[in-house]
Amino acid sequence: MTLNQNKFKPALLASAIAATLAFPAWLLAQEDDADVDRGPDTTLSARPSVLAPRASSSLLLSVARAGSGYVAAGQRGVVLLSSDGSSWKQVATPADATLNRVQFVDERHGWAVGYDGTILASEDAGSTWTLQQFDAAWGRAYYDVLFVDGQNGFVAGGNGRLQKTADGGKTWEIIESPVFEEQPNLYSLTRIGNGALLLTGERGFIARSDDQGATWTQLKSPYTGSYFGAVAAGSTGVVLFGLRGNAFHAADITVAAALSEADLVALREAAANPEASGDVSNPVSDVAGWARLASDDTESLFGGSAADDGSVLLFGANGRLMKADLAASQLVRLQLPTNINMNAGLATAEGLIVVGTSGVQRFAKP
Repeated sequence: MTLNQNKFKPALLASAIAATLAFPAWLLAQEDDADVDRGPDTTLSARPSVLAPRASSSLLLSVARAGSGYVAAGQRGVVLLSSDGSSWKQVATPADATLNRVQFVDERHGWAVGYDGTILASEDAGSTWTLQQFDAAWGRAYYDVLFVDGQNGFVAGGNGRLQKTADGGKTWEIIESPVFEEQPNLYSLTRIGNGALLLTGERGFIARSDDQGATWTQLKSPYTGSYFGAVAAGSTGVVLFGLRGNAFHAADITVAAALSEADLVALREAAANPEASGDVSNPVSDVAGWARLASDDTESLFGGSAADDGSVLLFGANGRLMKADLAASQLVRLQLPTNINMNAGLATAEGLIVVGTSGVQRFAKP
């Protein structure tokens, strides 16, 4: 019997985690909603975002490079542009849904995704945006977007939803796979150095595709909690990070073990035992091919960035900035003069650009 022939209830584990651990609000709301089916509000329609004088200090969830400039996005459809990372201005968008992720594939072409199935696209470095999708009938969020070129891309979101496009987002097609049958929230899409794709999400979900998203293999996970993101490290390596400061490194993701029937049974047992997802037991286990990055810190990690020197920086709650020491398999905390929740960040030649609960901020390299 294989994973494809089994299902277990994700709500038990998700609700237990929510009861005992501090999620970022944008993820907690979505995981709570998954437990109570209120039905989609099909009367919703997209409304333009409102230009606000303090938009740069509002809740922001993502920041990306766009050529030599930067683009940040967050609540109520806010999109901010900057040429230097210090001075920011808001631009109008055709939807006021909260935007979870923004990505630019080159200096002009970018996409932003968020709640109510919102997908926005820009062809002028973020100055103007068009609405490619708004799905009130589905009523869930997209958490990440990944374009590999100007035409081919993916969006990942709630309840195991993964979509692809081959025409720059004009049309989208749902990717069907048995690994999504349990309908985990998919939080992160990452392209590894060798071109393989990696999906991560709640309940320790990890899946790899070696054929540009056509087929997916679920991997055995060293952690049963949520992974909020991943950063490629080298040609075949990756760093995963998420809840309670947990982070893991695989030097070669291509040889990581697939999820077996025995692994599935263990996941079901964890889902049936709420205490197993809290502080009573350790949700971390030894899995061949993965090394836990040791740390005494338990603040959740929400965003990651590769620096110019190849090092991996992770951004998290209460001002946590952690540097991954892959050789020593540990996380080293770097001090920043802030205690805000940081949802994402970029390492630049001049320093750090971070976004979070207090908007966008810039810091010198610690």
